[in-house]
Amino acid sequence: MLRFRPLVADDCPLLLEWLRKEHVKQWWDDGDDTLENVVRNYGEPEEGLERFILVWSHESGEKPIGYFQYYLMPDGSIGIDQMIGEEECINRGLGTKAIQMFVEMIRRERKPTNIILDPSPENKRAIRCYEKAGFKHYETKAGEKEGLAYMMRFENGSRAS
Repeated sequence: MLRFRPLVADDCPLLLEWLRKEHVKQWWDDGDDTLENVVRNYGEPEEGLERFILVWSHESGEKPIGYFQYYLMPDGSIGIDQMIGEEECINRGLGTKAIQMFVEMIRRERKPTNIILDPSPENKRAIRCYEKAGFKHYETKAGEKEGLAYMMRFENGSRAS
């Protein structure tokens, strides 16, 4: 079973651990390589940005396995970013299920016009996951920080299944 809980300051050491892992750093490298940087960039509430830890409950107990965030955009859309930080949880369908749950939570709470993702076109695993969760590619453009962004949208009225 998967669930989301709000990120708290005590999660910063775990978040730093995930951000240092190669499978995360390859696609999510904002320079948050010290605990001080992670605390500064993730530890305080930010207007229009909601942060969560993905928790996996299984036969051995509960374990935090990922980080999810969403942010409000001026046009009424919501942008989302996420990562699975624990290697043993990759390629098990947990990411797809978590994305579907996250989308449903956002739709229920915020009723956005669209939900947007912007993975790298090279991140084939993430793109497959997002497609399975109901996202569709609509544009490839220059990314905000570097490289290209493979813009994907989950339109309100679509169904995460």
